[in-house]
Amino acid sequence: EYDKVLSDLDKIIQLDPLNSSAYYLKSLTYYKKNDNNNAKVSFKKYTELLNSCNFQLFYLEYLLNKNSSKDLNNVLTKINQFYIYGNESQRIIKCKIYIELKEYSKAKLALDYILLCEFKYISYFIQEHPDFWSYLYKVNEIDTNDFTKFGIVDEFSKYMYKEHGVYFVLNLTNLNSELCQFQESDINSLSGLVISSKNGNLRLVLPILNNYDYNYLICKMNVKKILSKNCFIKFSNYQEGYILKHKDISKLEGLGWIEYQTSIYGLQFSIEINSIEMQIEYIRFGNNVNTITYFPDMSFMSYLSLDFHKFYSSVPETFKDKFFSRKEMENLLDLKDILNSL
Repeated sequence: EYDKVLSDLDKIIQLDPLNSSAYYLKSLTYYKKNDNNNAKVSFKKYTELLNSCNFQLFYLEYLLNKNSSKDLNNVLTKINQFYIYGNESQRIIKCKIYIELKEYSKAKLALDYILLCEFKYISYFIQEHPDFWSYLYKVNEIDTNDFTKFGIVDEFSKYMYKEHGVYFVLNLTNLNSELCQFQESDINSLSGLVISSKNGNLRLVLPILNNYDYNYLICKMNVKKILSKNCFIKFSNYQEGYILKHKDISKLEGLGWIEYQTSIYGLQFSIEINSIEMQIEYIRFGNNVNTITYFPDMSFMSYLSLDFHKFYSSVPETFKDKFFSRKEMENLLDLKDILNSL
């Protein structure tokens, strides 16, 4: 399928030889094919066509030089010279480079800044880098904590709860074995396992959790299919409830993994699902910018551009739903129009 993408991109370049985005995508495609020589050729052409530096360039340069400490340090130097205050893309690339260089203390510092703004990127660093994860577990002294009363027993769940306030609902299976029938695997989840309302109905009662700042309840969920117009999702504490009905849920169906922020807060909650096939991975407390926060497809995050959850309408068919950034794709010509003009 990558050969088809390369063929499509060559047609774009034939009609628009100065299209830098086409060369960017060619380089990414060759990289995914493990053809670094051709990837670097396309990368060189991409840099020649740019009017100025951007973080997509630095990210691609990082990917193509992951095995060279010298080249990675050169990329770091360029990024620091191109510094933009508060730019999350810059911090993401720097964190990835520090991890590759095994400079974990610097990587942790960069990661902490990232998570202040964009919590969704946590899995981008934890899942792919077990050595870095081991460092975080040790330096944060996670093993000194006992969270068994919450059903939290494994190291990763301990770390996520202590450091980031994330409570995986799968922990409930350690408190109530009957819930094991609702667990299923999902590669786009942090832990690899989630709770699913397989028959459309499910009620989860969560333990009393820490929420000292009284932030809003946020739930990471994936609404797959509405089974009835009488469907609802109800988040409740002892004092109030927050209900999503059919009109609200229909807007969430098929979006994939999202964080949904409610308008209620407290310490203990229940979640009731009726007539919906959906998955829940975790709950946490916080204040997101938007009610809905989209999550990228984890299977493609390791090599695509940094703005994962948006993509342009003219992305080659092979990469549909793989979350190329709109900004990086905006110069591409529509493939349908190109093919019609040949």
